[in-house]
Amino acid sequence: MAKENSVLAIDVGAASLKMAEFTVNGAGESVSLERYAVKEFVGDLNETGVVEAFAATFQQMLQENTFFSRQVRLSISSMHSFQRLSKLPPLMGNRARAAQVVEGEAKQTVPYPLEEVIWDYQLIKHTRVFEVKSDDGAGSMDSVEELEALFIAVKEDLLTALGTVLLDAGFEVLSVEVAPTAIYNAAKANGLGEGGCDMILDLGGRGSNLIFVEGGRVFLRAIPIGGNTITQQIAKEFGIEFNDAEEMKRKHCFVALGGAYEDSDSQVAATISKIARNVMTRLHGEINRSINAWRSLHDGNRPRALYITGGSSIIPYVPHFLNEKLHLGVEFLNVFPVVSISEIVDKEALLEVAHIFPPLVGLAIRHIRTCPVEITLIPKIIRAHRDLQKKKPFFYASAACALLALLVFCAGVSARMSYDKRLSEEASGELQSTEEIAAQIKSLNRQLNSDKDAYQKLAQVVESRSAWPDLLNELQKLTPENMWFTRINGLSAYVDPQSAESSRTAAPEPGMMEDPGMGDPGGGMAMAAAPTAGNEVTWLRLQGHSLVYDAKAVRGTEDIFTDRIKKSEFFDPENIKTVQLNYKANSNNNLTSFVIYVKLRKPIKQ
Repeated sequence: MAKENSVLAIDVGAASLKMAEFTVNGAGESVSLERYAVKEFVGDLNETGVVEAFAATFQQMLQENTFFSRQVRLSISSMHSFQRLSKLPPLMGNRARAAQVVEGEAKQTVPYPLEEVIWDYQLIKHTRVFEVKSDDGAGSMDSVEELEALFIAVKEDLLTALGTVLLDAGFEVLSVEVAPTAIYNAAKANGLGEGGCDMILDLGGRGSNLIFVEGGRVFLRAIPIGGNTITQQIAKEFGIEFNDAEEMKRKHCFVALGGAYEDSDSQVAATISKIARNVMTRLHGEINRSINAWRSLHDGNRPRALYITGGSSIIPYVPHFLNEKLHLGVEFLNVFPVVSISEIVDKEALLEVAHIFPPLVGLAIRHIRTCPVEITLIPKIIRAHRDLQKKKPFFYASAACALLALLVFCAGVSARMSYDKRLSEEASGELQSTEEIAAQIKSLNRQLNSDKDAYQKLAQVVESRSAWPDLLNELQKLTPENMWFTRINGLSAYVDPQSAESSRTAAPEPGMMEDPGMGDPGGGMAMAAAPTAGNEVTWLRLQGHSLVYDAKAVRGTEDIFTDRIKKSEFFDPENIKTVQLNYKANSNNNLTSFVIYVKLRKPIKQ
C-alpha cells in the first residue's frame, strides 16, 4: 500500500538503474532512506535500447524488492539531454521578456526542433564584482547584477516512453529532471559552493558530468567520456566483445600512476591501466577546457576543490590522478549528512554503492523543500494523466449521478404507474365520498351564515346596552343645575309638537321614568331610556322642567343647554328642536316645562 509521506527516487543512468525509497518525517523537514536497489543494464545501450532495458530492469527490480511508495521523482542521464547556460541582457526583472529571450536562445542552440523536445529553464541572478581603474591609475571595486538562464532539453519521445512505463506500473510521476541538476541540489543541501567555487565530477558509464557550484550559480557540462570509453578501448585492444571487455575492466582496471612507478606484474593489468590513464588524460583535457569556459565566459572563480561521484569514480587511483593533474583537493561527494538512514538498511552494503547516491538524494531533497534548481521536464502523457486524475472524481461523480438519475427515473415511472392504477381503482369511491363531503360543507355553510346573523344581532344588542349609559351620562353632564328631565324617549323618527304635547299629559309609556318630584324642585333628576317600536333610535325626546324667576332667565337656561348639546359628540348640532316652553308664574314655585327633540350622531340599535 502506498504511503502518502514517502517518495520513490529513480535515477535512469546510461548503464544502470538506481531506485531508493525515502520517507518524510512528521515535520516534513528531513527524509530517511528506507530501502534501495541497483541493477545494471545489459550491453552497450543506445538511446532507443535504454528504454527497453529500463522497462525490463524496472519490472525485475519491482519483483525483487518491496517498494511501497507510488509517488516517483525521476532523473535521467545527461547523455540524453542538451544543456546550456546562457547570459541574458539586462531585463529589469521582466520575466515575460526573459522567457522570450530564453526561447529564442533555445531555438538557436538546441539541435532539434522545439516541437520535438521537452525543455525548461531556470533563471539565475548573481552579482559580478570587478575592478574599475581611473585615469590616474587608481583602482576601485564595482559590481553589477547579471542574469543567466540554465535551460535543458530532452527529446519528447524518450520521456514519453519512460513515463509510459511508470504510468502502466501504477506510479504517479511528480517530477522529471536530469541527473546533474539533482546532484547540484544534493550538493547545495550539504553546503557546497558556499564562500567559493567547488567542482563536482560525475563519472558515469557512457559519459561524465562536470558541475560548477559557486554560491547560487551553477554551470553544467556533459563530457562524452566515461567508464564505457575504457571498456571500448579494452575490447579494441584485445579484440574481444564488449561484455568480455567490461568483465576484464572490472577485474584488472586501475589508472596507471605514470612517471617512476613500476607497471603491474600482470601484462593484462598493465595494459588496461595504461588504457585507463589515456582515457583519464583525455577527460583531464576536457575538464581544463570546461574550467576555462567557466572562468572566461561566465566570470567564474577558479575551483578550490573537486568532488567525484558516479559509477566509474571508484576505479582505483582516479582521485590520485585528478589531484596530480588539477592540483586540487579531490574527495568523494558525501550527500548523506542531510539524509537519515533507517535501521533496516544494511549500512555496509550501502557503503559499496554510496558513490552513486547523489542524484537519488537530490530527488528526495526536492520532495521536502524548494531547491535552487527546479527544472521539470514533464512529458505530455504525464500531464494528460495528471489532468485525467484530477477529473476522475468529477467523472465518477457524474457517472454516479447519471446512474442515480436513471434509477430514480425508473423508480419514479414504476411508482407513478402503481399510483395511477391505485387512483383509477379508488376514483369512484373517492368521488362519492367527495360529493357527500361537499353536501355536508354546504349544509355547514348555511348553518354558519345563520349563526353569523344571530351573532351580529346579539352583538348589536350588547353594543346598545353600553350606548344608553354613555348617552345618559352625557346628558347628565350637559344639563344645567336648575334643569331636570322627567321623561326621555328614544324615537326612530322626529315627532311633531302636537304629538309631543299630547304625550306630556298622557299616562307614562311603559319603560319611561316619571318625574319623582314634579312639584318639588329639589326632587332631582331621574333619567331612563326606553326602546321604541322601531329597529333603532335616531332621536331623543327630552321632557322636563326648569326652576326660574322670569322669562329672560328661562330663555337663558334653554340656550345654555342647547349650546352644550351642539358641542357634544353624541348629538347632531343641526337637529335640535324646542317645541314647547311654558311658564307657571307662582311666587312659591316658579317652574317651566319643556320638550326638546335632539338627533343622535350615531343611531342606537334595538
